[in-house]
Amino acid sequence: MILQINQNKLTDEIKKKIFNGFGQQAIESTGINGLSEDPISFEIFDGTEFVGAIVVQPFWEQLHIKYLFVEKNYRGKGIARLLMNHALEYGKKRGCQFTFVETMSFQAPEFYQKMGFTIEFSRPGYAENTTFHYLKKSLNDAEI
Repeated sequence: MILQINQNKLTDEIKKKIFNGFGQQAIESTGINGLSEDPISFEIFDGTEFVGAIVVQPFWEQLHIKYLFVEKNYRGKGIARLLMNHALEYGKKRGCQFTFVETMSFQAPEFYQKMGFTIEFSRPGYAENTTFHYLKKSLNDAEI
């Protein structure tokens, strides 16, 4: 056997091989592939102008909030809350018990906490004295 390590940008082909391998291992171990669904984007526009989007991905029968973005000139107008509520309703309709998100300290941990998320874990020590936060919110609540 002759092994060689190459450094490359991640291609769709290699990513597919990795995720197929993860999925096969999951099926063999648990009977389900919790990584089988692609991310979904909920986008909001002002006429034809892009305002923002939230990207979610079902992950092991729960809802992973991958990205939430609102254009700078639309911030502070309730757009992020509107997108988030739409995503949370989507998760509830799918039967998810909880949703989770990761965010940096300079991004939006306070926003997520106002939305009912709790910080489960924080990891300090990143560049410029920033902290990475892991947050979770139950979707079993009567009201989102």
